[in-house]
Amino acid sequence: MGKEKKDQYVIACLDSESDADAVLPMARHFAARLGKGLLVLNVSSDGHNEWLKQYGLPYVGLRGDWKTAIDALPTAFGGVVAVTTVRDEALRSSLTNPRTMLRTFADCKIAWLVTGEKHRQSADGQWPSETWITLDHRRESKEKLIWASYMVRFFGSRLTIATPAYSDAGFREKLRNNILFATKMLRPLEVPFTTADMPSSNFRQPDMVLVGQHGKPDAATGLLVAMTTDRRDRDLLDMVAGPTELRLLRQCPSPIMFVNHRDDIYVLCD
Repeated sequence: MGKEKKDQYVIACLDSESDADAVLPMARHFAARLGKGLLVLNVSSDGHNEWLKQYGLPYVGLRGDWKTAIDALPTAFGGVVAVTTVRDEALRSSLTNPRTMLRTFADCKIAWLVTGEKHRQSADGQWPSETWITLDHRRESKEKLIWASYMVRFFGSRLTIATPAYSDAGFREKLRNNILFATKMLRPLEVPFTTADMPSSNFRQPDMVLVGQHGKPDAATGLLVAMTTDRRDRDLLDMVAGPTELRLLRQCPSPIMFVNHRDDIYVLCD
C-alpha cells in the first residue's frame, strides 16, 4: 500500500485484529504529538492482511516473518518509533508473547513502545504526564536520555531520573559523572528534570528496583524509558529467568519505551 508523504512514521505493529484496541490509540497519540506519519504494519505467514483496511489508515501487509520487517523499520518504512502490545498468555508464535517480542525486537534500530489492554485509555489527553528513567553508574545508561527529552519537549511530560544509592565510592563517582552529563545534555534543550533516590543499590536491575516502588511509574500517568540488556552482559540468571526487560514486561504497571544498545539508533528528525 502507498504511504502518505511523511519523512518519518510511527509504526503500529498489529499481529492480529485483537491488538488494535491497545496499539492504535497509543500510536495515533504518538504520531500526533511528534508530528509524524502513522503507518499500520502486519506480517503474516500467509499474506492475508486484508483486515487492515478497516482502520482507514495507511498500512503495509507483508508475507514473511516479523523480525525481518522490524529490522527494516527505519530504512524500508521510515520508522522512528514502533508501538506494539504484550500478552502473557499469547502463544510463542505470536509477536505479543513476551519472549518472542524480545527476540523479534532485539536488533531494532528505533525505539519501541510496549503497551497493553490496561493502557488503552492512557493515550488520551496529556499522557504521559510523568516520564521515568533510571540512571546508574554504567556509561550505556545515558543512551535513553534523548527519548526521555522528547517526552518533555513534545508531550509536556515531567521527567524524573531515579538513581541508585550506592555504597561503593567508585560507583558513586561514575553516577555523579552521568548526572553531570545528563544536566549538560538536557539544559540546552530546556528540558527540566528532578532526581529521585532508589532505596536499593541493585546495580544489575535498577529498572526493576524502580518498578518495585509503590506508584512509580503509574499506569494512568507514567511512561518508563528503559534500555534493553546488552547481550554481551547477560549472565546465567538472564539465560534461565530471562533478562530484566522480560520481568519489566510482566510486572511494570505502565507502558514501557525500550531503546536497544546500538551505535546506529535512529532518532527524530525535528
